[in-house]
Amino acid sequence: MFRDTIVERAHVYCMETLPGSIDRWVRAGISDAVVDRAERVWLALFGRRNPVFQIIAVVLYFLGLAVFMTQAAPMVPNRYMGAWHWIPIIATLAVNMGTYAAACVADPGVVHAGNVAQACQVFQPDGLLYPDTPTCRTCLLAKPARSKHCASCNQCIQMMDHHCMWLNNCIGLNNARWFLGFLTSFSLVCIYGSYIFATVILELRHTRGLVGAMVRSEETGLIVPISFRTSILYLLDQNVMLAVLLVLLVILTPAIVLFTAYQVRIVSLGYTSNEEHKWLNVADAVKDGVVFVVESESGSEAVEVIEVEEQLKDPRPRQMVKDLAEINNRYHRGAWTNLMFVLFPPSAEACARTKSTKTAHVE
Repeated sequence: MFRDTIVERAHVYCMETLPGSIDRWVRAGISDAVVDRAERVWLALFGRRNPVFQIIAVVLYFLGLAVFMTQAAPMVPNRYMGAWHWIPIIATLAVNMGTYAAACVADPGVVHAGNVAQACQVFQPDGLLYPDTPTCRTCLLAKPARSKHCASCNQCIQMMDHHCMWLNNCIGLNNARWFLGFLTSFSLVCIYGSYIFATVILELRHTRGLVGAMVRSEETGLIVPISFRTSILYLLDQNVMLAVLLVLLVILTPAIVLFTAYQVRIVSLGYTSNEEHKWLNVADAVKDGVVFVVESESGSEAVEVIEVEEQLKDPRPRQMVKDLAEINNRYHRGAWTNLMFVLFPPSAEACARTKSTKTAHVE
């Protein structure tokens, strides 16, 4: 999207040029041994699977829950919320904790010697994003289409989306449903929590006698009714932990909701965040004029990238793709079907049996 713009140049500077310069400056002033140890610590934290950020996430979550139980729960129900709200509150928290735990411990779809043959049956190469079934250079096993080798876990993951340090696990074919469930329920926790805390603050205005209270104006010296804004600021100042959590919820809620919407969107369109980068590369290739619909000897068509230096050597009939919309995503089966596939992923054994049945039917 930002190719050949100031955004791309800023990205390259921040992610490549600046870190390289800092590394050289640090090495010039500090011994290489100290820098190497610091890099090993950095790699252990961010480049390898470890529970540090998972522990941080759980601790922060339960700290927030503790503030809720001590500061807000005693004021539910109130004049803005009925007692029946405890049913969705408990249900939402239970679903959120359960899906988080499931996403953390579930097998994301690790490819190993015992299931690699069947894993290759789940998704077939599409000839564009996955032109064939290569061998993983690290695992030394066949690499199923839509899989990716995770450097943090040191394993190939089926339908790899990304590695989440907050879960200390990859998001792949077998646990994407738990990840979506966690994001959706966490969005509800944030939205519902913001609403509950807002009603608690409003209730405090009544219980503290601030509704219609008279105060002396610092500007005029006159006795005037306290403003709504002033009363809210006063209550937040008197309830610091409540105020901190409310501010965090206000900041966190839009980010979580937008990220959840993004994940639901890419699932409905039949690709992962890892494949989004691949599609962006295909879009760049389309702009460069190297993507073609190629007709094989059997008469079937396939989309391939043919570099400029290879185009004169390739005698096959072909037509240049001028717009990314002309390319059909083989893994997009319709929004609802894509969602059901993620929520109820078929086993490799089932896919293998389906393929065998189809082959026998053709024969």
